[in-house]
Amino acid sequence: MKKVNFVFNRAMKLILNPKAEWSIIQAETQTKSATINNYALPWMIIMVLCSFIGDSLFVSNQPGYIVTKGVFIFAVTYMGIYVSALIINELTTSFSSKKDIDTIFKLVVYSCTGYFIASSVALLLPPLVILFALGLYSIYLFWEGSSNLLGTPEDNKVGFVVVSSLVMLGIYAILSLMLRAILAAIFNINLAIG
Repeated sequence: MKKVNFVFNRAMKLILNPKAEWSIIQAETQTKSATINNYALPWMIIMVLCSFIGDSLFVSNQPGYIVTKGVFIFAVTYMGIYVSALIINELTTSFSSKKDIDTIFKLVVYSCTGYFIASSVALLLPPLVILFALGLYSIYLFWEGSSNLLGTPEDNKVGFVVVSSLVMLGIYAILSLMLRAILAAIFNINLAIG
């Protein structure tokens, strides 16, 4: 229960007052594994549960499809975060930012809060798939966090955020398309993974 409270409190604070919350996050010492396990993993589980419920109610009554799609959502999200953080970590020095893999994981994971929330709601209510667009709030969260966590200078901030956002969106899009194709081939359906 303590972890659930942490996840929801952190998410609310990041959405409502990101500047103050990034200052708190900056002071925390967490490894990349702790950041993923304590924040991203609960959100990935929530997204999968929302997908199970939403697909059961609105999309399909095939248990195999529902479970496979849930596994794919988890895999796309996990791989997307992990690969994005590794690539962004290598880009930091080009933008006069601090290169530190644990800090980059904090930035990537916590900035995904908008995506986690929007995806959870959109997966729970598939007819409202447009809600995925609200996940773009994550770009603003990344913007706010990049200065606090990495010391990105203001004159490099736009370039760093744009390139990092393109990396994250590109990786997610590629993984999502690959896994959507697999899902469509297995179940002979073509639906969004989320």
